[in-house]
Amino acid sequence: MNKFIVSCLIMVFAGLSLITEVLGESKKSEEHVAAVQERIFFKYHELDANIGYISDDDFHHLFPIGIGYAFNFNDIWAWKVLDSLLMVGFEKDLKMDLEEQFGVTPSNFNQLKYAFHSNVMFKPLYGKSAFGMNSIINHEVYFLTGAGVVVYEKKYSWGASDYEVSPSVSIGLGTKIFVNQKICLNVELKDWINFRTDDVENNFWLGLSLGYRFNLKSRPSEHDATYEKLDKYMD
Repeated sequence: MNKFIVSCLIMVFAGLSLITEVLGESKKSEEHVAAVQERIFFKYHELDANIGYISDDDFHHLFPIGIGYAFNFNDIWAWKVLDSLLMVGFEKDLKMDLEEQFGVTPSNFNQLKYAFHSNVMFKPLYGKSAFGMNSIINHEVYFLTGAGVVVYEKKYSWGASDYEVSPSVSIGLGTKIFVNQKICLNVELKDWINFRTDDVENNFWLGLSLGYRFNLKSRPSEHDATYEKLDKYMD
């Protein structure tokens, strides 16, 4: 009888041990595991060459081309000090149709010629993507907002022309793809809100730029107290 009781107790304890182990493994599998690594390819300065397209102009297909400069304070914040763009424009069919089919020429129409903006950049997202079987692409997503001026050429049907300089607000987002330590590709979508004399005009800008990143000084390294103590003992 005593042996039977002892055997039952052993089986109960064994069962409890098995249940505890299973529950423990289940809890471990549910724990959130995250690996956060420092961003690589950090550089303080970036020069870029831009090309883009503005589709919502009434009379022209506009292709902005230009250069820019950005300064990175850290991994999260940057300042796009200057985006300077020249608009290369081609007439849309609408203007030609009005003139050729209906014999109507607008008394005046405006063409966006130049844009100069300065933007604050917020870069909260960073990641890596596998490309093929043996390549890793590092990239980051950023948001930007800022202000500047745009310049319109005001053309009149009698041949004269004039220029209008208007304040502008820029809002947008982009993604930066790191090709290597110094070269990156930027894809941006921005909305320019232009406060003209007569009304407020929006221009949506989709652009691609090639950036060259560099440092004039080394980035400060982080000091580990443990290593500092070891260095003192070694000395």
